[in-house]
Amino acid sequence: MLHSNALKAYEQVEQDFMVESANRHRLVEILFTELVASIDRALMGISVDDQMARSAGVSKALTIVYSLRTSLDFERGGDVAKSLADLYDWARLQLLATNNDRATERLTAVRTSISEIAEAWSSIANKVG
Repeated sequence: MLHSNALKAYEQVEQDFMVESANRHRLVEILFTELVASIDRALMGISVDDQMARSAGVSKALTIVYSLRTSLDFERGGDVAKSLADLYDWARLQLLATNNDRATERLTAVRTSISEIAEAWSSIANKVG
């Protein structure tokens, strides 16, 4: 138990450091990474019938989707921001539905879509940075 608590504390410190030292583009990359990891935890929870793991994964994923959605700049982002808002709204609905019906197909579809967006976002950093 103590080992688990210490490990969680170190993981939190590492996350805090990554966030504090990140630029805006990197923060979005971190959110995408954490979103995919949260979906993976929810999928694992469903596969082993662990309700707490599923619920925690979905809950964190919903929080991240909300953060991504509210960070969109519709004035500068135009159609791209609108498309991303639609994607995040869809993802939120799928996550909520999955929390009720435990359909892995929904989670897998959200994971695939988010992974594609995350990959495109990372490629922008590679071109700019």
